[in-house]
Amino acid sequence: MAHAPTIDELVPPHSRDQLLDDPLGLLTAAVRVATSNPTATAREGQASLRHHIDEAMQGLSHLVGVAPTGSGKSLATLTAAFDAAILRDERTVISTDSLALMGQLQDKDVDTVQRASSQLHPDRDVTVAFLKGVSNYVDPAKTIATAQTLTRSTSVGFAQLADELDANRPLHGLDQYDRVTDHELLRALVIWALRQYASTTGPRTSGERHSCPIEHDAAMWETVSSPSSEADDGARYGVRSKAELAKDAAEAADIIITNHSILAVQAAHAIPVIIGSSRFGRIDHIIVDEAHTLPSHVRAQGSSKLSGPIIESISRQASRALGSPGGKFRQWADEGARVAAEVESALNSFTHGQRDGARRLGQNDDPFGRVGALVKQWAEVGSRMLANDSSSDVARSLKISAAADRLDTLLSALKAFSRHRTGWARWVDRAESRAGGTGAARSWSVANVAPINVGWMLNDNLWTAPDVDGDEGARYPLSVTAISATLPSNYPQQAGLAAQRRVYPTPFADAYARSALFIPSAVSPADLAALTSIFGANPRAKFDAGKHASWAVDHVVDLVRANGGKALVLAAKAADGRMYAERLRSELPHIQVHSQWDGGSPSRITTQWRDDEGSVLVGTKSLMTGVDAPGETCSLVIIDRVPRSPSNPIDDARVDDLNERLGDRWAADRFVYAVDAALLLDQASGRLVRATSDTGMVACLDPRLLKAPGGRPGPLTYPEPTRQVYMAGLYQFGVKIAAKADALEWLAGRK
Repeated sequence: MAHAPTIDELVPPHSRDQLLDDPLGLLTAAVRVATSNPTATAREGQASLRHHIDEAMQGLSHLVGVAPTGSGKSLATLTAAFDAAILRDERTVISTDSLALMGQLQDKDVDTVQRASSQLHPDRDVTVAFLKGVSNYVDPAKTIATAQTLTRSTSVGFAQLADELDANRPLHGLDQYDRVTDHELLRALVIWALRQYASTTGPRTSGERHSCPIEHDAAMWETVSSPSSEADDGARYGVRSKAELAKDAAEAADIIITNHSILAVQAAHAIPVIIGSSRFGRIDHIIVDEAHTLPSHVRAQGSSKLSGPIIESISRQASRALGSPGGKFRQWADEGARVAAEVESALNSFTHGQRDGARRLGQNDDPFGRVGALVKQWAEVGSRMLANDSSSDVARSLKISAAADRLDTLLSALKAFSRHRTGWARWVDRAESRAGGTGAARSWSVANVAPINVGWMLNDNLWTAPDVDGDEGARYPLSVTAISATLPSNYPQQAGLAAQRRVYPTPFADAYARSALFIPSAVSPADLAALTSIFGANPRAKFDAGKHASWAVDHVVDLVRANGGKALVLAAKAADGRMYAERLRSELPHIQVHSQWDGGSPSRITTQWRDDEGSVLVGTKSLMTGVDAPGETCSLVIIDRVPRSPSNPIDDARVDDLNERLGDRWAADRFVYAVDAALLLDQASGRLVRATSDTGMVACLDPRLLKAPGGRPGPLTYPEPTRQVYMAGLYQFGVKIAAKADALEWLAGRK
């Protein structure tokens, strides 16, 4: 067995002075630790990225970088943050797109840099804290409430309740957890959660979802966690909540690692969650990885909805929280049904006659009118009555707090919707809801409001911070590094950053040169008939997205067969993805087909596919990013068509805003819909090459990506400016194929 090199062999003491004199010394040491190679050095793009991060940090400026997969972004950003702490006593926040990416840093990358740092700087211990949303931690009150329900106990002792559940007695109150299907797993999860606070283990455990060994889904996790508005600090139970302990660690840390959702809350609501927080103190730098998704996170956090079913749902929730209310509260709950009906009537009248029942609001539109005052009065009365309930029952108080929080959210939504604001979109559309969560679905009108331009929110609420040592109202700038494997050309404007994009070289150029891009041509009469329909008052053939999947599915099956499985199949629509999975299972029974609709956690399904080299994974947009399977498992990536979002009020408002500035409607549409789709297409095609040794094929079954014969546009061609946007990230493939027979032959020869 080969000898695993020690840290002294990878970063020998005699080389310490040389590395300390090198601005990239810590990066070099970290690369050697990560690769177990004592002579390894940073890749060209990795070293350049690290250099530019240092420049941004020391100049308190902005950096926007396109760093392709494999560039080594994690080590470049972490070593920059470590050096900022060691050399200048500065603090950094690093944000990632998802909890899964935080887990990669938590499980591997931070330890790598800490080992390298301790070798170069043995006298400086750099502290790193991971800070997630409150709902990712075991909540003491919610856990006790669930345990009391399951055991019918009145105890508030964590160890005692855990022992009672561990005795395997029958569980009670399961009707209150109707979304949980595996009750024994629920028992195990609650026991684990209780023991996070037991005196013998509590202080040494994180109580964080990432560390939980019990298999669970979101519905099950909700039985032991609470959102921030309902979180308990644990003081009444003689403990400190795990969420508060995580904040304690972040308060003292040199580097805080968090996720975009937390930054988005701060940007959208101007709440000093981290930046500018008196608790966390001065932050000098922000590094945003997977930065392309941050603006959409901010738009989502800033959005609100208001409808009749929402009001009815709040009324039912408040009634359940109080048990069997009577008197004035019963009257208030009954009044909720009338208020909901009034809201539906007002919104329905506003959209009457509109196509699809959707209507965007103009500057002077107010669809609520007098109904808005009625909603406000009803919500305020309910809030006062809930506030007057002083129950000491843990479960009851949590339910009351949750209902009160929803009433506050309702009032905020009403306020946001009732006034026009530049940079925001307001609209009314239709959605289906089931009364009380049961019965037949009914269509309702829904009022929506969302920010469209979020650059100013990011600039005002994240990229600058209050200067607590300066004059009142003074602010100071942070350095901001925003990087991703793919970033649209207009990203700096979207994110409120004063920088031009820098593009770093991919370390996988040779792998892409060996790999193939297959875009099937569709020029025969049969193809035209299968892919087009006659539309419009001036009848002419146009591409029909509804017919595309029936044409594409034969390509999917034949390509997977030729490659012997080992494929990732990505569909623009869920219904099409399900159909591809069914056909693959039917026609290729010897190949294991996994899909995102199989049930179970997405991470488990992805792991099963990754561990079975010859299998296939089928899914939609959620699998176009973050799926990492180097080697043969993912040697064929099939994308059925360009994942362009359908027309929607938020993006339409973004187009209108750009059109006002550009004076070109088509260009504005490309900057929003086409650029967003191209970004996702690049992410999807990037699933193929994840290591220098990888090779394979990306098949995008969208013939509109091919250049029109003779330059003449037709029903199966994109306008050339749009096609160029989509193809920009696909030109790096060395082998280009347009005939299906040639694609099958290439795969067969490769196999």
